Amino acid sequence: MKLKIKTRRGIVSKVSGVAIAVAVSQVFVAASALAQQAAQQTWHLASGPLDRTLVEIAQATNVRLSYDAGLVQSLKSAPVEGSYSAEGAIRQALKGTGLDLVATSSGGLTIQKVAAKSAAPAAAAPVAASAAAASTAPVDTTLPLISVAATRDSGGTGFVAETSSTLTRSDVPLADTPKSVSVVNAAVIQSQNAQDLSDILRNVSGVVMQQGPFGTPTYSVRGFTGAGFGSTGITTDGAPAQASFASLTPTIALASVEVLKGPSAIVNGNSPPGGVINLVKKTPQAEPFHEVQVGYGSYGDMQLAFDSTGAITSDERLRYRFIVSGDRSGESSMGYDGKRNLYIAPTVQWKDRSTDITVGYERTDARQPFPQFTMGYEGGDIYRQYFTHPLGNPGDHFGVQSDNVFLNLEQKLGDYVTFVSKESYNKSRQVLQGWAPVTPIGADGTSLFMASNSLQYYYSWSLSNYLRAKVNFGKMRNTIIVGWDYSSTHYNQADSSSGGQMLQVNVFNPATPFPDLSNGTYIPSYGLGYKQNSYYVQEQMAYENLNLLASVRRDTFIETGNPGTTQSAYSPSLGILYRLTSDIAAYANYNRAYQPGTSPQYGGGLLPPQISEQVEVGTKFNFLDDKLSITTAAYRISYSNYNISDPVHQGYFLSAGGAVSRGFEVEMQGQVYPGVNLMATYTYNNFHQPSAVTTVVNLPKNTASLWATYNFQTPALQGLGVGLGLFFSGDQYVGTDNSYRLPSQLQTDIGVFYQKKGYGLNLSVKNIFNRKLYDSSTTPSFIPMGPKRTILLTGTYDF
Repeated sequence: MKLKIKTRRGIVSKVSGVAIAVAVSQVFVAASALAQQAAQQTWHLASGPLDRTLVEIAQATNVRLSYDAGLVQSLKSAPVEGSYSAEGAIRQALKGTGLDLVATSSGGLTIQKVAAKSAAPAAAAPVAASAAAASTAPVDTTLPLISVAATRDSGGTGFVAETSSTLTRSDVPLADTPKSVSVVNAAVIQSQNAQDLSDILRNVSGVVMQQGPFGTPTYSVRGFTGAGFGSTGITTDGAPAQASFASLTPTIALASVEVLKGPSAIVNGNSPPGGVINLVKKTPQAEPFHEVQVGYGSYGDMQLAFDSTGAITSDERLRYRFIVSGDRSGESSMGYDGKRNLYIAPTVQWKDRSTDITVGYERTDARQPFPQFTMGYEGGDIYRQYFTHPLGNPGDHFGVQSDNVFLNLEQKLGDYVTFVSKESYNKSRQVLQGWAPVTPIGADGTSLFMASNSLQYYYSWSLSNYLRAKVNFGKMRNTIIVGWDYSSTHYNQADSSSGGQMLQVNVFNPATPFPDLSNGTYIPSYGLGYKQNSYYVQEQMAYENLNLLASVRRDTFIETGNPGTTQSAYSPSLGILYRLTSDIAAYANYNRAYQPGTSPQYGGGLLPPQISEQVEVGTKFNFLDDKLSITTAAYRISYSNYNISDPVHQGYFLSAGGAVSRGFEVEMQGQVYPGVNLMATYTYNNFHQPSAVTTVVNLPKNTASLWATYNFQTPALQGLGVGLGLFFSGDQYVGTDNSYRLPSQLQTDIGVFYQKKGYGLNLSVKNIFNRKLYDSSTTPSFIPMGPKRTILLTGTYDF
């Protein structure tokens, strides 16, 4: 398949290159292209955004389709129902749009306005018309003008995400999905100059970051974290990730980040109650594209990344993508040694009309220093300044070395049935080494610190297979999915003889250096493993204005570290959406999920299994010809056993009883005015536990965010844009009483970006007013702080 969606900017500069490529490849591809276009298949495509319909037809038939995205952006397709060739299906979709399909000299297809058909011979019209338009047309305001990569990997839809295949395992649009799903795509990520997953998730309602002294952050979704053995709450392309490697994926490798709200057992049987965070990786493309990124910022932060993709064979069926990213920084703002990260990801894909197989490998090698933090006083209140010296050794850190291999197969078994198989294997080694405070600051300025020094090893293998069948009965369209999942995970930990030390230190003026932890003997101390075997069936039904999504899943968990321990559960879900008008829909759903008892408690044994249930109602709006999307959701999640990390015994957990989370969310994304793109959210979350439970909920009740960009419309300023970000968090308490309160806070970010003829610059300033920012915490002895004012300049070159 070759799908080209070119902006006006790129057409003129590539005319000569296109002509040469056509001359060389015409002999080899013409016969294949004609055969693909002439072959017929059965179509069941409802009316929807024209751009999305064209993409779906091109992907299904592997035709070479090129067109100006601006021509189709605000148009809806006609229904495509029946047996058509690729060309016939496209012509059917174009009915009533004022557009026509035209053959190109290279044997492909393009789209142009009907009135322009007689302006030139058919073979020359696309190039001539596009070249003329490039010199006279106004600025394309659909997308933020950051990089061609953002438009390609975001599907050419700007800030609006139209589909998520992770939840439904099919191509059902988000507007017709009876569940709240948030998607941050590549266009948003690049416009913000986002550096990591935490930057991206600030744009999602209901998500709160919680950072500990060791490791990557955990993320609370609707009040619940997914952290714990066997479930980080993060998946990569739908596959569960047990170790921390996934959250360290550099942003240049991400096409989008999805958050599936509420229990989502159908995606992963071991499902956190608040939701699943899914990372969608960039995939190989047939059209050649190469990008170099170079960045430099505060604290000596240096970045270098390269993304290259294209076809290997002349028929474009065999493709590749290669991404490499490295970054390092000097001394952190608190005096710890800076980060050192390296990521390498080669991927190869074979794709034709019936087969899509992708094989890839990821190598992650990361070293993260302790985050900036402050502490509370024994009598209450907190130290409201930045520590400018390390409370430990400068080399205290968390490290990850991970190798991840994956294979994805999608094989059509005729016009109605598709077989999908996904397999991945991961081996990860994590290092926890450093001194962490375990008590608040005393009256004499001292605190008790404990040394941690351990190695953690994860070995995991997951396999997912399912059949997807599309069956229609008159006006009723059905997609039935029957599947089987299997996973095996093993975890081993070794603790150093240098760990476990306790030290009383004056936090304001450490008199002597902390003892070195790099010398010591590692002794195996703990091991655990489990296997998960799952069967499920899912039904998606659409009948006129009604959409139904129902599923039931059976999971069996076997703890391999304690033979004979088996846990099983059924997880049903049901969602109904009714389209009140063409632009407004109301939905409701019920979801149940189960997490096995895998959390170890100090002294031996595991904490009980955890069962969660969600009831959610909401509305979905699509305005301005689908350029603007709004989702509202009200929810209630109940949870049978809420576990928290043991603050005294690293790696163990405590039972905190049941919990209930109620809330309301609003999300808006898209283009509200020519040149103005935004992504805005608001969340109210009321998370509470029974009165007998003494653990205080350490989360803000109110959070909100806004990211807006403006692309200048005058020809003289074409390619220039600005961005403004506002990220609000309400007040919250820390610890087990009301002695420690974090105030409400607002972080303000700005950005200026420019893109012209393959070159791009993006200057971003985070926390421009240099306000003191605090992140959520469960203990007053360690309260992570947000960044000071940081500046990052990123340059890109696309070729």
